[in-house]
Amino acid sequence: MEEAAAGRYDIEVVCALGNKSRPTRTNLPAVPLSSLLTERERDVLRWISHGTSNKVAAPKLSISPSTVRTHIESVFRKLECSTRAAATLKATQLGLL
Repeated sequence: MEEAAAGRYDIEVVCALGNKSRPTRTNLPAVPLSSLLTERERDVLRWISHGTSNKVAAPKLSISPSTVRTHIESVFRKLECSTRAAATLKATQLGLL
């Protein structure tokens, strides 16, 4: 928990994995959750949540691996995460996946 408090890990992921109550999220944008991620960002996140690489997800979505990477970076920024696992967990908790 100290590592999360120091900013090295996502606090919500640490709490979820440690089965502890989550702190309230006051730093998420005040927008409806359904509009937090675009439909395309959710599509990309669905593929990568299954462990799919950018190279494999790209043709499935009819986009380039570079575009997949761009969408993933956007998802990370919007969900305030830095890993695919954390983004998947947070999006699931928020009902986005």
